[in-house]
Amino acid sequence: MILAEAIDNPDLDRSFRAIERACAGIRAEVLVVRPGGRTGLPESGTVVVREIAAADSTLVPDRWGLGVVAAQAPIFACLTSELAVDPEWARAILAVLPVGAAEPVGAAGAIALEPAAGSVAAAVYLVRFNTFLPQDGAGSRTVHNIPGDAAAYRRNAVTAYPELLAEGFWEAEFHRRFGAEGRTLLAFDRPLAAFDTALTLRSAMRVRARHGHGFGATRVSRYGVSAARLLLAAPLVPFVLVARILRRSAGSHGVLLVAFRALPALALLCGAWAWGEATGALSVRDRG
Repeated sequence: MILAEAIDNPDLDRSFRAIERACAGIRAEVLVVRPGGRTGLPESGTVVVREIAAADSTLVPDRWGLGVVAAQAPIFACLTSELAVDPEWARAILAVLPVGAAEPVGAAGAIALEPAAGSVAAAVYLVRFNTFLPQDGAGSRTVHNIPGDAAAYRRNAVTAYPELLAEGFWEAEFHRRFGAEGRTLLAFDRPLAAFDTALTLRSAMRVRARHGHGFGATRVSRYGVSAARLLLAAPLVPFVLVARILRRSAGSHGVLLVAFRALPALALLCGAWAWGEATGALSVRDRG
């Protein structure tokens, strides 16, 4: 398992204790990726801790990428210090990703919001996980996309694309490759992890802008989207994103009220993403 310290959320203890509970009776290695590489987390009877140093400026996908390269097990999972997994998480995932099989190549559950989370945490949650909100039912289904957070993958499927992995583990890019190959991902309807964060609104906006910058640059450089088109569309992007999040929130029990309470912070985060996407597109155009 790869536990990455989220930027501005350095407390690993909550996430690590949840991993310990979920892995009771299962032999597991936790690769903790953080600036400096020193955590002080103790090993238990079933969890071995290995620490990997990362630069302070690296985003979570970059830290996950370092962990994937260093991992040795055939199945790895990605987590951050903002997530606490359910006690049944490891067994549920391993049941559908048996070692030695070929499919599916990845699996994950829905992501829930911690009940005590504040409005900024709720806004960050909705921006990041609105596609993966809890659904009614306790089943699983084949999907095109799963959250990288608290998801598990067959390592050989990911390392088959070293040119992507060199950029970090940005799971959406790998999911596109898997889909093109006809390979499958599995999603559980029920939540298998809960999210909370200590990010301030300013820090959260900075992180969203950095992610948006990378996304905008990738759309232009890798997929040939017109930079001018992205720049012209940028003023509309926050409105489109907020409307989409509210629509999806309405389909998950109790989430729409959370979305309305977090609406001011949510709008600012979507604006930060749009700004980052536009500047990312512009940076590629300028280089060209």
